[in-house]
Amino acid sequence: MSQIEQIQASTKWDRINTIYELMDKSVDGLTIEQMSTISNVSRRTIQRDLNDVLIGYGAVRIGQKWKLDKMSVSDNLQPNEKIILGILDEMAKGGGKAFYGKAHSLLAKMTQHLEQPIFTNVDSETLDDSNIELFISLENSIKNKQEVTFSYKTRQYKVKPLKLAFFEGFWYLLVFDSNENDKFKKFHLKSIIDITQTDDTFCVTRDIEQRLNKANSIWFDLDKDPFDIHLFIEKDVAVYFKRKPLKSQMIIGEDSDGSMEIIVSISNEKEILPIIFWYLPHVKVLSPEWIADIVKEKVTKYHNDL
Repeated sequence: MSQIEQIQASTKWDRINTIYELMDKSVDGLTIEQMSTISNVSRRTIQRDLNDVLIGYGAVRIGQKWKLDKMSVSDNLQPNEKIILGILDEMAKGGGKAFYGKAHSLLAKMTQHLEQPIFTNVDSETLDDSNIELFISLENSIKNKQEVTFSYKTRQYKVKPLKLAFFEGFWYLLVFDSNENDKFKKFHLKSIIDITQTDDTFCVTRDIEQRLNKANSIWFDLDKDPFDIHLFIEKDVAVYFKRKPLKSQMIIGEDSDGSMEIIVSISNEKEILPIIFWYLPHVKVLSPEWIADIVKEKVTKYHNDL
């Protein structure tokens, strides 16, 4: 149990810590008389201890007895900060019991006020203890720029780990394959086994870092040059592109009726096609023409198959 911070060394603070520990262990609470007898000090001294110090650490009076209510402890956080921690705690539930247990314990060290009127439905695969250990191992390798080896679907790989990435509910490891002239690849994180850190190091350019941070989906490809998609967004769905803009999205024009035009930089057409199909018929491809042709072809095929 963490002790109450002592302003100065004295029997007073030893007494206060003793009272705190007794209240923490007591189911029914303690009266001032009981605390006075245990500490061998006057009732007035105990009252001062409670009012001057212990109330700030969760001591509350219920009838004639005093108990600890750790939810009442002041954590010096602003209401908006408590809400943010509550949101993070709720979102962590989507990661599974093992991940949430660790996340909740960590957040609880910052505040006892995690019970907020918040609900989230984060579409995420669960992470168990072994997956979290894998996270730790890969995080160290990425920070130290050290190559790793591992098994993936019966094959052995040696790679330069670049990023741990979360796309559409799944975790991935983004790498350069050292055995294939640094070809860019993505691996489903939970499918990686037998990982080993090597002594070989590597470097990552700022350009690569910037491109990784602008990825719109798991389909992006560092081996291809990025290109722009010009889209017309009707007013019925324009608000969604404002609320949740794509990573590389740029609004280049807005009409008085609420519609708008955007440009999105991508490296693979599969980064944008699912989004276009999701919002059809309210999204139109203005350029390049070959992307518009893919959309027309797939929509026509779907219609003909009905």
